[in-house]
Amino acid sequence: MTTVVQEFISHHFQWHLSNLSTMVCFPALIGIAMIYLVALVLRFLHNKQTFASQLYYKKSRLGVLLVKKCKMLGESFTPTFWAGNAHLQTLLPWILPQSEIEFSREYLQMADKGIIALDWAVVNDRVLDKSSPIMIIIPALTQHTPDMSSLCSSALVQKFRPVVFNRRGHGQTPLTTRRLQTFAEGGDLEETIVFINRMYPNADIFAVGLSSGSGLLISYLGELGANSGITAAVCISPCYDAEGYFKGKICQPYNWLLTWKLKELLRQHPSLRECINYEYAMQSETVKDFEERVFIKLNPQYYSNEEYCRLNNPMRNIANVSIPVLCVSALDDPICPKEIIPLSLFKTSSNFFLLATDKGGHCGFLENTWPASWANKLACDYLATVRNIEMPKASDDRHFSALEKMGPRSRSYTT
Repeated sequence: MTTVVQEFISHHFQWHLSNLSTMVCFPALIGIAMIYLVALVLRFLHNKQTFASQLYYKKSRLGVLLVKKCKMLGESFTPTFWAGNAHLQTLLPWILPQSEIEFSREYLQMADKGIIALDWAVVNDRVLDKSSPIMIIIPALTQHTPDMSSLCSSALVQKFRPVVFNRRGHGQTPLTTRRLQTFAEGGDLEETIVFINRMYPNADIFAVGLSSGSGLLISYLGELGANSGITAAVCISPCYDAEGYFKGKICQPYNWLLTWKLKELLRQHPSLRECINYEYAMQSETVKDFEERVFIKLNPQYYSNEEYCRLNNPMRNIANVSIPVLCVSALDDPICPKEIIPLSLFKTSSNFFLLATDKGGHCGFLENTWPASWANKLACDYLATVRNIEMPKASDDRHFSALEKMGPRSRSYTT
């Protein structure tokens, strides 16, 4: 009996000892794993790759001065260590939270009764005054004002007054005409800049375009030349080769994503059923399909698809651009590949600068452990540099067509 009791006590004690050992070891193992994970992260942070940026520009007086004064033009881009992949860099800005910025919307009626929307970042009047520089932000075709909040935040740090330009029918803007603004048609932007210039006659106007918004910006600058009313501009991930865009040469899944976003835009305007084959347009599988079934059909002034492509190519009047324009492109851009970058333009033109990075994706350029846009800071730093150096002023005798007869607020109203 004694032997049985001793065996039972011994077995029971060993079971508790084993259970206690497991209870002690499990948290220890978790702790070791956490320490290892932290060490791994710190190792990544310590050894994170820095990719040198390549600056292309003509060695003119303006170019040398800007490179000397704008420090970020000489800095390297270090992508977020866990998001260095081109696709992560491209897709994360679609889902990451933006800075919290309050906007005040103002609608502006165009000469043809169409309406665009201006979303002004709400700022303290004691911080900015009527002469503070204005930054017009032109989003990509499928972006909206909330997507521009972080860029607006960076602009405010540099004492710019940011305003987001929403094309007619975009960004919940009511469509009062049976027409959507085409890829690079600058008429609405021209009227907008006239309006802003009249509202803030003592303020310099700057502009930042993103992706297809860059196409609209460059097209406008080429059309108006020295009369654009803009002092300097930045184009982030511009689409240099519009023909590739129109002919559907966009790799997947981005072609599908952009087409899906464009169809979402079309759903907001059921009145267009009277002008186009709506069901056929909603069956579009590529951007090319959508352009042909919607934008070209709504703009009958283009006699053919080829003419539409030619007259919406933002590079068509590139020689007329007369202000300093910084283009920021990543060589791993999956939407606008490096092969389409016109390097000769930046080597021969005194007004165009290209900062090319090895990494960054399309409109990504995310840095820091918690991703933030390096390109946003670069754009604001560049424009602030231009603002603070001696630049030749454009003639006050600016041509803005028949709009000169308008009063400054004759076609504007706020919500």
